[in-house]
Amino acid sequence: MNRIVRAGATARTGALLLLLDPLVSWAAEFITAAAWPDPPYAPLYNWVSHLGPT
Repeated sequence: MNRIVRAGATARTGALLLLLDPLVSWAAEFITAAAWPDPPYAPLYNWVSHLGPT
């Protein structure tokens, strides 16, 4: 079986995006949760999908 090895700028960009994706997701959740009106959003008691209707 041949291994597929990616190199160059495309591989580095893909790796960077894979590493940044969770940070962007958490930042978006934090910003949206901060704008949540009433009752306050609590990640331990509310699902992230509750933020969708805002």
